[in-house]
Amino acid sequence: MSGSKWAFRALTASERALVAVAVLIDGGDAATYLECDERRGEQLKAAAQELATIELDTRLPYVGTMLRMALDELS
Repeated sequence: MSGSKWAFRALTASERALVAVAVLIDGGDAATYLECDERRGEQLKAAAQELATIELDTRLPYVGTMLRMALDELS
């Protein structure tokens, strides 16, 4: 896994929301798509990989919570 252990937390609220949605929709493959971002692809990829390492039964509720928190922060 590239990036730091805290890659997801280092993102902005909008980036955390993007990564959370991508991981909820496409799990481990989300990193491949997010890597294509021209400006922050490596950071988004690292965050998606970090979340994808969480066991599925825990990942879904955790990432859903992280999405809600990011959206609350944006509103």
